[in-house]
Amino acid sequence: MSNILITMIEVGFGHKGPALAIKNALDAAYPGQHSINVIDFPLVAGAKRTDKTIKSAWNMALRRPWMVRLSYTLMEAVYPLCDRVLYPFMADFFIQGARYLAEHKPDLVVSTHPMCSLVAANARRRYGLRFPLVIDVVDPFDGYSLWAERTADLFLVHSVQSKELLVQHGIEAQRIKLVPYPRLPAMTIPSRSKEEIRRSWGIEPDGKPVILVTSGAQGIGRVYSFVRRAYQADLPAYFFVVTGKNRKLYTELELLAQTGSLHPLQIKKNNSQNRACRLIPLSFVESMAELYYICDIVVGKAGASTCMEALFHQKPLVCTEWAGQNDYKIVEFLLQNNLGSFTPRYHDFLRLLKAPPVYEKYSSEFSTYGILEALRSFHVVSGSM
Repeated sequence: MSNILITMIEVGFGHKGPALAIKNALDAAYPGQHSINVIDFPLVAGAKRTDKTIKSAWNMALRRPWMVRLSYTLMEAVYPLCDRVLYPFMADFFIQGARYLAEHKPDLVVSTHPMCSLVAANARRRYGLRFPLVIDVVDPFDGYSLWAERTADLFLVHSVQSKELLVQHGIEAQRIKLVPYPRLPAMTIPSRSKEEIRRSWGIEPDGKPVILVTSGAQGIGRVYSFVRRAYQADLPAYFFVVTGKNRKLYTELELLAQTGSLHPLQIKKNNSQNRACRLIPLSFVESMAELYYICDIVVGKAGASTCMEALFHQKPLVCTEWAGQNDYKIVEFLLQNNLGSFTPRYHDFLRLLKAPPVYEKYSSEFSTYGILEALRSFHVVSGSM
Protein backbone atom coordinates (compact mmCIF):
# COMPACT_ATOMS: atom_id res chain seq x y z
CA MET A 1 0.00 0.00 0.00
CA SER A 2 1.48 3.33 -1.10
CA ASN A 3 1.58 6.30 1.26
CA ILE A 4 0.38 9.39 -0.63
CA LEU A 5 0.48 12.81 1.00
CA ILE A 6 -1.46 15.74 -0.45
CA THR A 7 -0.10 18.89 1.16
CA MET A 8 -1.78 22.27 1.38
CA ILE A 9 -2.16 25.27 3.70
CA GLU A 10 -5.68 26.21 4.66
CA VAL A 11 -5.80 29.85 3.62
CA GLY A 12 -9.18 30.01 1.94
CA PHE A 13 -10.62 27.16 -0.13
CA GLY A 14 -8.45 27.68 -3.21
CA HIS A 15 -5.77 25.27 -1.96
CA LYS A 16 -7.86 22.95 0.20
CA GLY A 17 -10.62 22.34 -2.35
CA PRO A 18 -8.39 20.94 -5.12
CA ALA A 19 -6.46 18.86 -2.55
CA LEU A 20 -9.68 17.20 -1.34
CA ALA A 21 -10.85 16.71 -4.94
CA ILE A 22 -7.60 14.89 -5.81
CA LYS A 23 -7.90 12.68 -2.72
CA ASN A 24 -11.51 11.78 -3.53
CA ALA A 25 -10.57 10.92 -7.13
CA LEU A 26 -7.70 8.68 -6.01
CA ASP A 27 -9.85 6.99 -3.36
CA ALA A 28 -12.54 6.28 -5.94
CA ALA A 29 -10.07 4.99 -8.53
CA TYR A 30 -8.05 2.86 -6.10
CA PRO A 31 -10.42 1.88 -3.26
CA GLY A 32 -8.46 0.57 -0.30
CA GLN A 33 -5.21 0.34 -2.27
CA HIS A 34 -3.43 3.43 -0.93
CA SER A 35 -3.15 5.47 2.23
CA ILE A 36 -4.10 8.94 1.00
CA ASN A 37 -4.08 11.91 3.38
CA VAL A 38 -4.67 15.61 2.87
CA ILE A 39 -2.69 17.61 5.43
CA ASP A 40 -2.46 21.27 6.40
CA PHE A 41 1.30 20.85 6.19
CA PRO A 42 2.80 23.44 8.59
CA LEU A 43 0.09 22.77 11.17
CA VAL A 44 0.48 18.97 11.09
CA ALA A 45 4.29 19.17 10.98
CA GLY A 46 4.31 21.27 14.14
CA ALA A 47 5.64 24.45 12.55
CA LYS A 48 3.37 26.58 14.70
CA ARG A 49 5.12 29.90 14.08
CA THR A 50 4.97 29.61 10.30
CA ASP A 51 1.42 28.27 10.39
CA LYS A 52 0.24 31.24 12.45
CA THR A 53 2.29 33.70 10.40
CA ILE A 54 1.02 32.53 7.01
CA LYS A 55 -2.62 32.45 8.06
CA SER A 56 -2.61 35.78 9.87
CA ALA A 57 -0.56 37.34 7.08
CA TRP A 58 -3.15 36.21 4.54
CA ASN A 59 -5.94 37.87 6.52
CA MET A 60 -3.86 41.04 6.74
CA ALA A 61 -3.03 40.89 3.03
CA LEU A 62 -6.73 40.77 2.16
CA ARG A 63 -7.12 44.07 4.01
CA ARG A 64 -3.82 45.50 2.74
CA PRO A 65 -3.22 43.96 -0.71
CA TRP A 66 0.01 45.92 -1.26
CA MET A 67 1.73 43.44 1.05
CA VAL A 68 1.06 40.38 -1.10
CA ARG A 69 1.79 42.34 -4.28
CA LEU A 70 5.16 43.41 -2.93
CA SER A 71 6.07 39.86 -1.90
CA TYR A 72 5.00 38.56 -5.34
CA THR A 73 7.30 41.11 -7.01
CA LEU A 74 10.15 40.22 -4.66
CA MET A 75 9.83 36.48 -5.36
CA GLU A 76 9.89 37.13 -9.09
CA ALA A 77 13.03 39.24 -8.65
CA VAL A 78 14.98 36.65 -6.61
CA TYR A 79 13.85 33.54 -8.52
CA PRO A 80 15.15 30.81 -8.48
CA LEU A 81 16.46 31.56 -4.98
CA CYS A 82 13.01 31.92 -3.40
CA ASP A 83 13.58 29.18 -0.83
CA ARG A 84 16.82 30.77 0.39
CA VAL A 85 15.15 34.16 0.76
CA LEU A 86 12.15 32.68 2.59
CA TYR A 87 14.12 30.31 4.84
CA PRO A 88 14.87 32.84 7.64
CA PHE A 89 11.18 33.74 7.83
CA MET A 90 9.83 30.17 7.93
CA ALA A 91 12.78 28.12 9.17
CA ASP A 92 10.60 26.08 11.52
CA PHE A 93 8.47 24.93 8.57
CA PHE A 94 11.52 23.94 6.50
CA ILE A 95 12.98 22.03 9.46
CA GLN A 96 9.82 20.49 10.93
CA GLY A 97 8.33 19.80 7.50
CA ALA A 98 11.47 17.96 6.38
CA ARG A 99 11.48 15.88 9.57
CA TYR A 100 7.82 15.04 9.10
CA LEU A 101 8.42 13.76 5.57
CA ALA A 102 11.52 11.84 6.65
CA GLU A 103 9.55 10.13 9.43
CA HIS A 104 6.39 9.36 7.41
CA LYS A 105 8.27 8.27 4.26
CA PRO A 106 5.65 9.11 1.61
CA ASP A 107 5.74 7.32 -1.74
CA LEU A 108 4.30 10.39 -3.44
CA VAL A 109 3.77 14.02 -2.42
CA VAL A 110 1.22 16.18 -4.23
CA SER A 111 1.29 19.88 -3.33
CA THR A 112 -1.44 22.45 -3.88
CA HIS A 113 0.40 25.30 -2.14
CA PRO A 114 3.77 26.69 -3.28
CA MET A 115 5.22 26.91 0.24
CA CYS A 116 4.53 23.18 0.68
CA SER A 117 6.35 22.51 -2.58
CA LEU A 118 9.43 24.43 -1.45
CA VAL A 119 9.54 22.56 1.88
CA ALA A 120 9.06 19.17 0.20
CA ALA A 121 11.84 19.90 -2.29
CA ASN A 122 14.11 21.00 0.55
CA ALA A 123 13.30 17.80 2.48
CA ARG A 124 14.41 15.67 -0.46
CA ARG A 125 17.76 17.44 -0.54
CA ARG A 126 18.21 17.48 3.24
CA TYR A 127 17.46 13.80 3.88
CA GLY A 128 18.05 12.24 0.48
CA LEU A 129 14.36 11.30 0.20
CA ARG A 130 13.27 9.79 -3.10
CA PHE A 131 9.53 10.47 -3.24
CA PRO A 132 8.28 12.13 -6.46
CA LEU A 133 6.93 15.65 -6.06
CA VAL A 134 3.86 16.65 -8.06
CA ILE A 135 2.67 20.27 -7.97
CA ASP A 136 -0.92 21.17 -8.80
CA VAL A 137 -0.78 24.86 -9.79
CA VAL A 138 -4.19 25.87 -8.46
CA ASP A 139 -3.87 29.46 -9.66
CA PRO A 140 -5.84 28.88 -12.87
CA PHE A 141 -4.09 31.49 -15.00
CA ASP A 142 -0.67 31.95 -13.38
CA GLY A 143 2.61 30.10 -13.02
CA TYR A 144 4.76 32.55 -11.12
CA SER A 145 8.04 31.97 -9.33
CA LEU A 146 6.83 30.25 -6.16
CA TRP A 147 5.04 27.59 -8.22
CA ALA A 148 8.08 27.01 -10.44
CA GLU A 149 10.06 24.73 -8.11
CA ARG A 150 12.70 23.48 -10.54
CA THR A 151 13.25 20.10 -8.84
CA ALA A 152 9.58 19.05 -9.01
CA ASP A 153 8.87 16.00 -11.15
CA LEU A 154 5.45 16.93 -12.56
CA PHE A 155 3.38 20.10 -12.80
CA LEU A 156 -0.38 20.02 -13.28
CA VAL A 157 -1.74 23.26 -14.79
CA HIS A 158 -5.23 24.31 -15.79
CA SER A 159 -4.58 26.77 -18.62
CA VAL A 160 -2.19 27.30 -21.49
CA GLN A 161 -1.24 30.61 -19.86
CA SER A 162 -0.05 28.83 -16.70
CA LYS A 163 2.02 26.42 -18.76
CA GLU A 164 3.65 29.24 -20.72
CA LEU A 165 4.55 31.11 -17.53
CA LEU A 166 6.17 28.01 -16.02
CA VAL A 167 8.19 27.53 -19.21
CA GLN A 168 9.30 31.17 -18.96
CA HIS A 169 10.61 30.31 -15.49
CA GLY A 170 12.76 27.54 -16.91
CA ILE A 171 10.50 24.52 -16.38
CA GLU A 172 10.74 22.01 -19.25
CA ALA A 173 7.47 21.66 -21.16
CA GLN A 174 7.57 17.85 -20.90
CA ARG A 175 7.23 18.11 -17.12
CA ILE A 176 4.03 20.15 -17.42
CA LYS A 177 0.64 18.49 -17.98
CA LEU A 178 -2.38 20.58 -18.98
CA VAL A 179 -5.49 19.17 -17.27
CA PRO A 180 -9.02 20.44 -16.51
CA TYR A 181 -9.54 22.36 -13.27
CA PRO A 182 -10.75 19.92 -10.59
CA ARG A 183 -14.45 19.76 -9.89
CA LEU A 184 -15.09 21.27 -6.46
CA PRO A 185 -18.11 20.51 -4.22
CA ALA A 186 -19.93 23.67 -5.38
CA MET A 187 -19.59 22.49 -9.00
CA THR A 188 -22.77 20.42 -9.08
CA ILE A 189 -26.20 20.98 -10.56
CA PRO A 190 -28.83 20.84 -7.78
CA SER A 191 -31.64 18.31 -8.01
CA ARG A 192 -34.22 21.02 -7.30
CA SER A 193 -35.24 23.47 -10.00
CA LYS A 194 -34.13 27.10 -9.90
CA GLU A 195 -37.72 28.20 -9.29
CA GLU A 196 -38.18 25.76 -6.41
CA ILE A 197 -34.97 26.88 -4.69
CA ARG A 198 -35.83 30.55 -5.15
CA ARG A 199 -39.30 29.99 -3.67
CA SER A 200 -37.72 28.30 -0.64
CA TRP A 201 -35.80 31.54 0.00
CA GLY A 202 -38.90 33.70 -0.50
CA ILE A 203 -37.68 35.19 -3.78
CA GLU A 204 -40.53 36.51 -5.88
CA PRO A 205 -40.58 36.20 -9.70
CA ASP A 206 -40.44 40.00 -9.94
CA GLY A 207 -37.48 40.37 -12.31
CA LYS A 208 -35.13 41.80 -9.70
CA PRO A 209 -31.57 40.41 -9.99
CA VAL A 210 -30.40 37.76 -7.57
CA ILE A 211 -26.82 38.56 -6.55
CA LEU A 212 -24.44 36.17 -4.78
CA VAL A 213 -21.82 38.01 -2.75
CA THR A 214 -18.76 36.01 -1.69
CA SER A 215 -15.20 37.01 -0.93
CA GLY A 216 -13.65 33.69 0.00
CA ALA A 217 -13.71 31.73 3.24
CA GLN A 218 -12.29 34.65 5.26
CA GLY A 219 -15.17 37.01 4.48
CA ILE A 220 -12.90 40.02 4.05
CA GLY A 221 -13.21 42.62 1.30
CA ARG A 222 -14.60 45.95 0.19
CA VAL A 223 -17.50 44.23 -1.56
CA TYR A 224 -19.30 43.99 1.78
CA SER A 225 -19.25 47.76 2.25
CA PHE A 226 -20.56 48.10 -1.30
CA VAL A 227 -23.46 45.80 -0.45
CA ARG A 228 -24.27 47.75 2.73
CA ARG A 229 -24.47 50.98 0.73
CA ALA A 230 -26.55 49.37 -2.02
CA TYR A 231 -28.98 48.03 0.58
CA GLN A 232 -29.28 51.37 2.32
CA ALA A 233 -29.85 52.97 -1.11
CA ASP A 234 -32.62 50.37 -1.61
CA LEU A 235 -31.30 49.03 -4.90
CA PRO A 236 -33.95 46.67 -6.33
CA ALA A 237 -32.19 43.33 -5.88
CA TYR A 238 -31.81 40.24 -3.74
CA PHE A 239 -28.37 39.99 -2.08
CA PHE A 240 -27.23 36.61 -0.77
CA VAL A 241 -24.14 37.58 1.27
CA VAL A 242 -21.81 34.75 2.35
CA THR A 243 -19.57 35.94 5.18
CA GLY A 244 -17.55 32.74 5.78
CA LYS A 245 -15.44 32.85 8.96
CA ASN A 246 -16.16 36.54 9.57
CA ARG A 247 -18.73 36.29 12.39
CA LYS A 248 -18.52 40.01 13.17
CA LEU A 249 -19.53 40.85 9.61
CA TYR A 250 -22.36 38.32 9.72
CA THR A 251 -23.73 39.85 12.93
CA GLU A 252 -23.53 43.37 11.48
CA LEU A 253 -25.37 42.38 8.30
CA GLU A 254 -28.01 40.51 10.30
CA LEU A 255 -28.61 43.68 12.30
CA LEU A 256 -28.79 45.74 9.11
CA ALA A 257 -31.24 43.31 7.46
CA GLN A 258 -33.50 43.22 10.53
CA THR A 259 -33.45 46.86 11.58
CA GLY A 260 -32.22 48.90 8.65
CA SER A 261 -29.29 50.29 10.67
CA LEU A 262 -25.87 49.26 11.93
CA HIS A 263 -26.11 51.67 14.88
CA PRO A 264 -28.11 50.52 17.92
CA LEU A 265 -29.10 54.10 18.82
CA GLN A 266 -30.56 54.64 15.36
CA ILE A 267 -32.51 51.38 15.14
CA LYS A 268 -36.08 51.68 14.04
CA LYS A 269 -38.57 49.11 12.82
CA ASN A 270 -37.45 47.92 9.40
CA ASN A 271 -40.49 47.48 7.17
CA SER A 272 -38.96 44.99 4.77
CA GLN A 273 -42.21 44.63 2.83
CA ASN A 274 -41.80 48.17 1.51
CA ARG A 275 -38.16 47.75 0.54
CA ALA A 276 -37.10 46.98 -3.02
CA CYS A 277 -33.82 45.49 -1.74
CA ARG A 278 -33.59 42.33 0.32
CA LEU A 279 -30.44 41.41 2.22
CA ILE A 280 -29.87 37.74 3.15
CA PRO A 281 -26.69 37.32 5.25
CA LEU A 282 -25.29 33.79 5.46
CA SER A 283 -22.37 32.30 7.34
CA PHE A 284 -21.15 28.97 5.99
CA VAL A 285 -23.85 27.40 3.83
CA GLU A 286 -24.75 23.78 3.18
CA SER A 287 -25.00 24.16 -0.59
CA MET A 288 -23.04 26.84 -2.40
CA ALA A 289 -24.06 25.01 -5.56
CA GLU A 290 -27.67 26.05 -5.01
CA LEU A 291 -26.70 29.69 -4.50
CA TYR A 292 -24.60 29.73 -7.68
CA TYR A 293 -27.45 27.99 -9.50
CA ILE A 294 -30.16 30.52 -8.58
CA CYS A 295 -28.13 33.73 -8.81
CA ASP A 296 -27.83 35.99 -11.84
CA ILE A 297 -24.47 37.55 -10.93
CA VAL A 298 -21.60 36.67 -8.58
CA VAL A 299 -19.72 39.57 -6.99
CA GLY A 300 -16.63 39.60 -4.76
CA LYS A 301 -12.86 39.33 -4.66
CA ALA A 302 -11.05 37.76 -7.58
CA GLY A 303 -10.06 34.34 -6.24
CA ALA A 304 -9.39 30.99 -7.85
CA SER A 305 -12.17 28.86 -6.37
CA THR A 306 -14.83 31.61 -6.60
CA CYS A 307 -13.88 32.32 -10.22
CA MET A 308 -13.90 28.70 -11.33
CA GLU A 309 -17.15 27.93 -9.49
CA ALA A 310 -18.84 30.92 -11.14
CA LEU A 311 -17.53 29.84 -14.56
CA PHE A 312 -18.77 26.27 -14.00
CA HIS A 313 -22.28 27.61 -13.35
CA GLN A 314 -21.91 30.01 -16.30
CA LYS A 315 -22.49 33.07 -14.13
CA PRO A 316 -20.62 36.36 -14.63
CA LEU A 317 -18.16 37.32 -11.90
CA VAL A 318 -17.98 40.99 -10.99
CA CYS A 319 -14.69 41.55 -9.15
CA THR A 320 -14.45 44.45 -6.75
CA GLU A 321 -10.80 43.82 -5.79
CA TRP A 322 -7.78 41.59 -6.19
CA ALA A 323 -5.07 40.70 -3.69
CA GLY A 324 -1.98 39.45 -5.54
CA GLN A 325 -0.90 39.56 -9.16
CA ASN A 326 -2.07 35.95 -9.53
CA ASP A 327 -5.59 37.20 -8.72
CA TYR A 328 -5.26 40.06 -11.20
CA LYS A 329 -4.65 37.48 -13.92
CA ILE A 330 -8.14 36.19 -13.12
CA VAL A 331 -9.53 39.69 -13.63
CA GLU A 332 -7.70 39.95 -16.96
CA PHE A 333 -9.08 36.59 -18.10
CA LEU A 334 -12.65 37.60 -17.24
CA LEU A 335 -12.38 40.95 -19.01
CA GLN A 336 -10.64 39.56 -22.10
CA ASN A 337 -13.33 36.91 -22.54
CA ASN A 338 -16.33 39.04 -21.52
CA LEU A 339 -17.07 36.71 -18.62
CA GLY A 340 -17.16 39.38 -15.92
CA SER A 341 -16.33 42.93 -14.90
CA PHE A 342 -14.02 44.85 -12.59
CA THR A 343 -15.66 47.53 -10.43
CA PRO A 344 -13.26 48.72 -7.70
CA ARG A 345 -15.36 51.86 -7.07
CA TYR A 346 -18.83 51.82 -5.53
CA HIS A 347 -20.48 54.01 -8.15
CA ASP A 348 -19.22 51.73 -10.95
CA PHE A 349 -20.48 48.75 -8.95
CA LEU A 350 -23.92 50.33 -8.50
CA ARG A 351 -24.14 51.41 -12.15
CA LEU A 352 -23.33 47.88 -13.34
CA LEU A 353 -25.94 46.24 -11.10
CA LYS A 354 -28.58 48.68 -12.32
CA ALA A 355 -27.81 47.86 -15.97
CA PRO A 356 -25.75 44.65 -16.26
CA PRO A 357 -24.05 44.07 -19.61
CA VAL A 358 -24.60 40.92 -21.63
CA TYR A 359 -21.83 38.46 -20.81
CA GLU A 360 -20.54 35.37 -22.58
CA LYS A 361 -21.18 31.87 -21.19
CA TYR A 362 -18.07 29.91 -20.27
CA SER A 363 -17.91 26.38 -21.61
CA SER A 364 -15.10 24.08 -20.53
CA GLU A 365 -14.55 20.79 -18.75
CA PHE A 366 -14.22 20.63 -14.97
CA SER A 367 -13.17 17.27 -13.59
CA THR A 368 -10.49 15.40 -11.69
CA TYR A 369 -10.28 12.82 -14.48
CA GLY A 370 -7.43 14.70 -16.19
CA ILE A 371 -5.46 14.88 -12.94
CA LEU A 372 -6.10 11.19 -12.31
CA GLU A 373 -4.90 10.23 -15.78
CA ALA A 374 -1.81 12.42 -15.41
CA LEU A 375 -0.96 10.71 -12.12
CA ARG A 376 -1.58 7.27 -13.66
CA SER A 377 0.74 8.05 -16.55
CA PHE A 378 3.31 9.45 -14.14
CA HIS A 379 3.09 6.24 -12.06
CA VAL A 380 4.12 4.18 -15.08
CA VAL A 381 7.35 6.17 -15.09
CA SER A 382 7.94 6.72 -11.37
CA GLY A 383 6.30 3.68 -9.80
CA SER A 384 5.18 5.96 -6.95
CA MET A 385 1.68 4.55 -6.71
